[in-house]
Amino acid sequence: MDYSDEVLEATPERVTKFLTGMGAVAAIRTSMAAAGMTDDDILEGRTLLLDVLAAPRKVGAPPDTDDARAQRAATGELDQWDEPNFTRYGAALRRRFPDVNAYVFKDLAPSTGTAAVQGVATFLARLDALENGTDPGRAGTKQSDKKAVAFLATRSLDKAERKRLQGLVDVALGPTSPLPERAELPETARRREALVKLRSWFDEWSTTARAVIKKRGYLIRLGLASRKARQRKPAAAPPKPTATPSQPTSPDEATHETDVE
Repeated sequence: MDYSDEVLEATPERVTKFLTGMGAVAAIRTSMAAAGMTDDDILEGRTLLLDVLAAPRKVGAPPDTDDARAQRAATGELDQWDEPNFTRYGAALRRRFPDVNAYVFKDLAPSTGTAAVQGVATFLARLDALENGTDPGRAGTKQSDKKAVAFLATRSLDKAERKRLQGLVDVALGPTSPLPERAELPETARRREALVKLRSWFDEWSTTARAVIKKRGYLIRLGLASRKARQRKPAAAPPKPTATPSQPTSPDEATHETDVE
């Protein structure tokens, strides 16, 4: 039979319970012996089980790649960088170069996650434009703009630091490589073959057990049945109210009841 991976991987646990249940209850062993199960059959099942347990498990594809991890790390570092540094560089520029501060931090504020990557990328691009004088809207302030960038370099935002930050931005924006395809290893094929043999043994003898063992408790012990959930008893109906004797409505009725008594 063509078994699914899920069925095969569940088989060792089921066989273990089947073998231990049969060994623990003599009546089960007696019924199975009468159905043709010999000691050699039990030893075969045990050998097949041990062979599976010794075989290596299937090695799955790695859940991640190095560059994906690097991308997340870069995003996290930029997320941590923007808030304290935007604050301190903004404070320094507001005092000494208010016009540059308005330009650099226009619609720019600390953010989180991918928005922080975008924010730092915008910050760096604007500093580059100031340093290189490439923004046509600031043609008349090139000297002041360069001084502002040079001033920030004295506050640890020099070319080396800007290059480092730009590298983080580049990594955070990707691309990253897809997960590699992994060929099935010979060890994986061997394990599956061992699982198929074990499952075939289990199918034969569990089917036999279901046919010859009728006591549900024994089948539960073998792992071939499950305990039934206890059903709650329905709540008792509330007692019916006791009828109240009617009161006489006239002297004649009262006299009549007294006569009857």
